[in-house]
Amino acid sequence: MADEQWRLSRRGLLTSFAAAPAVVVPAALTVMAAPNGANAAEIDRTVAQTQAALKAAKGTALVLLGTGAGPVPENARHMTSHVMLHNGNAYILDCGLGVTRQFARTGIPWNALKGIFITHLHPDHSIELAPLLVVGWVRGMQQSVRVYGPPPVKQMTEDYLRASKPIIDFWAEDFHRPPLTAIEVHDQPEAGPVMQDEIVKVSSVLVQHPPVKPAFGYRFDFPDRSIAFSGDTVALDTVVQMAKGADVLVHEAIDLPAMETTIREQIAHGAPGNLATIMDHMRADHAPTEEVGRLAAAAGVKTLVLSHLQPGVSDARFRAAAAKHFKGRIVVGHDLMVI
Repeated sequence: MADEQWRLSRRGLLTSFAAAPAVVVPAALTVMAAPNGANAAEIDRTVAQTQAALKAAKGTALVLLGTGAGPVPENARHMTSHVMLHNGNAYILDCGLGVTRQFARTGIPWNALKGIFITHLHPDHSIELAPLLVVGWVRGMQQSVRVYGPPPVKQMTEDYLRASKPIIDFWAEDFHRPPLTAIEVHDQPEAGPVMQDEIVKVSSVLVQHPPVKPAFGYRFDFPDRSIAFSGDTVALDTVVQMAKGADVLVHEAIDLPAMETTIREQIAHGAPGNLATIMDHMRADHAPTEEVGRLAAAAGVKTLVLSHLQPGVSDARFRAAAAKHFKGRIVVGHDLMVI
């Protein structure tokens, strides 16, 4: 049995990395729906569709890497993460569990990654930031990539890389490359301008997601389109102002009645927690879908993307709630969807 197993030596692994797929330079605006909870064949088809959409793209493309809510690894949706691609330059927003694998599935080359941004330090948005950096470095990510997020993201990242020094040193020796030591991580204690390069201007606003402070929404202004992200928050006029006139607004959405039913059933089957306490949190921290539609209408955005979805109700139910107030294009997000 052991003789039939496929094994890679360390040198064989190096060879396999050298033979990795060629760079995919995307640029279009197509929507592909990843079948959440899909089997391996369906995932393969979705990955192929995502890569094809990016190859055909013209202009800035947004890929929803993860559209799930909460640190729930058994969820059919991956935890929250996104990547934006413009002329071969990639920018990631949020790093929930699975971001590394999902980014790899897009076919975007690792050396295209220029910036990583974190909305807040809940684990479903930040848990895989440092592992993404380590794996990305092994796969060819440049150490010129910059990280931005609320404090203490700098300390957290440095602590992880310090703890991972034996692993990093091993790869540095094996691959004959400089150790992973030059990543700049920037704490952003306040909202406002974040960064600007030759590709994109990034700004942030404070959102309401207690007790996490600060928590940010972000806006990315590319030459051809603007993309705004609410982060985790209740519906806020601050987000309306940030998203004014944006081409795309990606906003979290919760179906509160369905959420209450789901939690009640989970508690009845032995899950920990108190229904009233949990629902108080949901109301104080998250935005009902109908309110998201109202917000998008006030902001005058062209496309509303519903993501960070909870619980698992139908696309039609999410869409109908948002459409009560928003008459523009509504997309119910799925993993690996290209917009």
